[in-house]
Amino acid sequence: MDTKGRTKDTVNARLDIQEICRRPALHLVQDGRGRISKPRAPYTLNKQQNLELLQWVKDLKLPDGYASNLKRCVNMHEGKFFGMKSHDCHVFFQRLLPWAFKALPKEMWSILTNFSVFFREICASELNVEKLRLLEASMPITQCKLEKVFPPSFFDSMEHLPVHLAYEARVGGPQQYRWMYPFERFLRTLKQKIKNPTHVEGSIAEAYLVEEAAKFSSYYHPPEMMSRWRRVPRNDAGDTRDQKSIFNYPGRVVGKHWKSTLDGRDKQVAEWYILNNCEEVAPYLK
Repeated sequence: MDTKGRTKDTVNARLDIQEICRRPALHLVQDGRGRISKPRAPYTLNKQQNLELLQWVKDLKLPDGYASNLKRCVNMHEGKFFGMKSHDCHVFFQRLLPWAFKALPKEMWSILTNFSVFFREICASELNVEKLRLLEASMPITQCKLEKVFPPSFFDSMEHLPVHLAYEARVGGPQQYRWMYPFERFLRTLKQKIKNPTHVEGSIAEAYLVEEAAKFSSYYHPPEMMSRWRRVPRNDAGDTRDQKSIFNYPGRVVGKHWKSTLDGRDKQVAEWYILNNCEEVAPYLK
């Protein structure tokens, strides 16, 4: 996206290309007045394509809980992303990258797509050992293709890391049991408990004890009293909160409200169904 202050496609990077690479299309251009200009690289989006990408992410709808609200990470005025957390980048890289940069030339888009598929496979809940071996063998080739497109300044230890990730997944197992997201979330929870910066450990310990006491005492509250651990879910489906298991099926009413009176036969059938399908009544039937 060639974001100012974040891109590695700088003037010094173009000088490196001019010195050690054979890419005349990326060389710096000097006009008659001695001013140096940097031609737009084929691996960057123009201004219109940037705005289309940002608008697409802003209008994107993801499943609830799949990622944070990516719309808040879009700055249409400055034409860039900001404030994306590590998990947001994880989702963007695995699921959105091929669609986000489809405006790039095919040879560059295919390289980014290979990276997206690679990380999607090694982060799957179920791993195929043979597929991991193929990914391990193909990643150095993908890296070589990447080096033919991007400037040398783009590459550091992080760009070399994917070469080893397929082997690590094959030896260590699924990523869900080894990545840092749960620990990062827990550290954020602990940081929120710090009210006295001079006594960090004491603040966390005191807040933890208060939280445990409040949670323990909530078990003695009546069922109809809402607390932090009994609050209405964020996406309330309108289901009943009766304690009997047979009345706890989720759902909501549809259509116009109307009343009906059961006759003797229908009432008997309804009572029979409830008594034979309610878990609380099962011990008495035995």
